[in-house]
Amino acid sequence: MPYPILNQVLDREGTRFHRVGDRWQPQDLIPDPYRRNLLLDAKERYELLKKAEDEFQTLERANLYVGILKRMYFTIRRAQFAWRVSDLDFIEAIAEFFTDYGTVLRNLKFDRRRGRLGDQEE
Repeated sequence: MPYPILNQVLDREGTRFHRVGDRWQPQDLIPDPYRRNLLLDAKERYELLKKAEDEFQTLERANLYVGILKRMYFTIRRAQFAWRVSDLDFIEAIAEFFTDYGTVLRNLKFDRRRGRLGDQEE
């Protein structure tokens, strides 16, 4: 039995496979300006949190915050490397970064409610 549709799919996507392991790496899922903006936004958010590293060190869960910051750094690096190679890897890295960013925000809100961030109350 011939497989015209399946062969058509493979022919269409054939140039987007990484040679080692035949891994699909599409490069046109997200337009370039959007990728660049996502990466710049992630870097800006990371840099602001990085500036607060000394403040994180004084909190009860300092190890959690510092660990997440380290992971966020490596996630941004991974996104930078994937930016021009594979949109799927880029999307995964950006999603992981923003998930970690949300975790930091959620924990900071908890710390603020418990009075750990000074006199500020919500």
